[in-house]
Amino acid sequence: MKAVAYQKYGGPEVLEVIEVAKPTPQPNEVLVKVGASGINPVDTYFRSGIRPVDQFPYIPHFDLGGTVVEVGDSVTKWKVGDRVWGTNIKGTAAEFVAVSEEKVFPLASHLSEEDGAALSMAFMTAYLALFNRARLTKGETVLIYGAAGAVGNAAVQLAKQHGASVIATASSPEKAKIATNAGADEVILYNETNLVDAVKAWTKNEGVPVILDVSLSENMETDFEVLANGGRIVTIGSPKNNTPTLPWRFLNMKNASLIGVLLFTARPHELKAAGEEISKLFAEKKLTTHIAKVFNFKEANKAHEAIESKSFSGNILITP
Repeated sequence: MKAVAYQKYGGPEVLEVIEVAKPTPQPNEVLVKVGASGINPVDTYFRSGIRPVDQFPYIPHFDLGGTVVEVGDSVTKWKVGDRVWGTNIKGTAAEFVAVSEEKVFPLASHLSEEDGAALSMAFMTAYLALFNRARLTKGETVLIYGAAGAVGNAAVQLAKQHGASVIATASSPEKAKIATNAGADEVILYNETNLVDAVKAWTKNEGVPVILDVSLSENMETDFEVLANGGRIVTIGSPKNNTPTLPWRFLNMKNASLIGVLLFTARPHELKAAGEEISKLFAEKKLTTHIAKVFNFKEANKAHEAIESKSFSGNILITP
């Protein structure tokens, strides 16, 4: 079968299409014919060597939308022909992937396989951040950074479905419109408006009880300034600086919680519950995907370039 892979660390140019053996599912696995593979910033970290991989050649990506074409002897949840989505699955940039039956979830009939790949990591990360880590409750207000991006957009939709109020940030009017369409109650154009003043005005100086931050090192002091007493900051990412200095005095004064979230190390029962709820909400047409651009396997290098340069707002995918 064909797969995208790299033989060494480097820039997008190290990606190539190679021939590899088609996997055979183990008794508890299903073989999925991949319709689309989702790309996330973390995939560029592995490719560049910021995070190590276990072997070369290495097939990247963790998200998929596809169709079950074979089931292992002990599989009970799936049958041939079922359409599925999944995340935290190694090597989805291939024509076929063998995966544990517990790691994939039903793909609603009105969604494409591209939709399946697009929703996977974005909605799973947003769900874990909002509900498993921040414990967001109905009626609370959450500040969501980067609401035009894949995870931010998913978080806005999930928070609104949960009955929360959403303040979102955006860098341009075009991105603000994306955030508004996702359901944000207020969008702050941070290049034009002072974020601290805007949040304080919207919350009548009380601050927000929950913040979802996608770049902690850049925003941490601002976060503590706009956080309500007893509030929670969930750190989805800190790409500019993975080891930022903690302003402990601000955290202490606000009786605040600074909380991490990482899909790769989440507990299996959390992933299972989140995936089932996300599938249910999509089946009920209460959520929508946010696809920015679809490339093919031969254009994998262009896809990685696009995500690194932030050329598009939303999910970047590749298809066989």
